[in-house]
Amino acid sequence: MKKLAFGVASIVLSLAAFLASARAQADDQGQGIVGTWIVKVTVNTPPGAPPFVFTDFIAFNQGGTLTAASSAFNAHTSENPFLPAPLVVDTSDGYGVWKSTEDEPNRVAVTFRRFLFAGAATSSYAFLFPGQYVGVNAVQAVGTLQDADHLAGSFTTQFTNVAGQPTFSGNGTFTAIRLK
Repeated sequence: MKKLAFGVASIVLSLAAFLASARAQADDQGQGIVGTWIVKVTVNTPPGAPPFVFTDFIAFNQGGTLTAASSAFNAHTSENPFLPAPLVVDTSDGYGVWKSTEDEPNRVAVTFRRFLFAGAATSSYAFLFPGQYVGVNAVQAVGTLQDADHLAGSFTTQFTNVAGQPTFSGNGTFTAIRLK
């Protein structure tokens, strides 16, 4: 009886490993959103203002979670002398969720958040010392897979202080290519 139970367990584990491998190979071959993407973000700016374009890495994980790292919003953002006051704040990496939309399987809805921390030049947030937690940046986006390796869409972003009051709101577009 022990041999039968062991044999069944081995078959189940082998089948699970095979399915996980097949799913990972399918994603590596461009099936779905799962994987790491290089994202070019373009923030809509007022007329006459210089363009604001930066690059993010976003890793879409199986099961609907994601992580994001940014070239513009990071632990040294408050050192950028070209940002408006509400954005002169340091940020954590982003953590969030994604899901395919029900109406279109090639469309994905994304929500993620970053913690905000005071930097030496931060002025739009009440704080006692640099490095203090001062708020949250929330990003929501919707994108469409153009093909297996290209994603494009739009986003909104909002920075809020610890009291939940908005300090900055913005929006824009993004394009992404799959990292291979």
